[in-house]
Amino acid sequence: MTSGTRILSACVVVLAAASLATGCASKRQTEKQNNNEGDLFSQYDGANYDDMETVEGDEVDDQGDSVAPGTLQNIKDTIENVYERDFGRCLQKDMDAFENRWIAGTFTLSVTINTEGKVIGAELTQIDIEERKVPKGKTARKAEIFPGCVEESAYKWEFDPPPEIEYTHTYSGKVGEAF
Repeated sequence: MTSGTRILSACVVVLAAASLATGCASKRQTEKQNNNEGDLFSQYDGANYDDMETVEGDEVDDQGDSVAPGTLQNIKDTIENVYERDFGRCLQKDMDAFENRWIAGTFTLSVTINTEGKVIGAELTQIDIEERKVPKGKTARKAEIFPGCVEESAYKWEFDPPPEIEYTHTYSGKVGEAF
């Protein structure tokens, strides 16, 4: 037997011993847990727990109607796949006015949709859109046309299927070349 073979054999023996030790320790831990559960179970005599509080079917106020998950997903998808072009078109107006293509940022738009699928309310609740690259010595200008343009565009939106109740959807988006 060569020295390499002896070393390999020794390694195999050490690994086997380690596996057995780990297996035994694991088995002892499982047995201990089972014994503890058995002890706990043997203490239960079938009577009610005195220290446990229960609630007997309290009345809950009607939470109102809701919008089906599929309709909610449809609204989100329609904004992202159909009406998202309105955001870019509105941003383009600020780019043209500032003569600067490096305008970008984030915004949050809330639209209220009636049961016929028409937008009856639109408001930009958060907007952080401004020039991202400015000539030296100048300060970044915030988008001025974008807010009014987006709100005006949103009033033309329609959703099919419409929500089952009047519903306000909040959409958070990003616009501009920096994103």
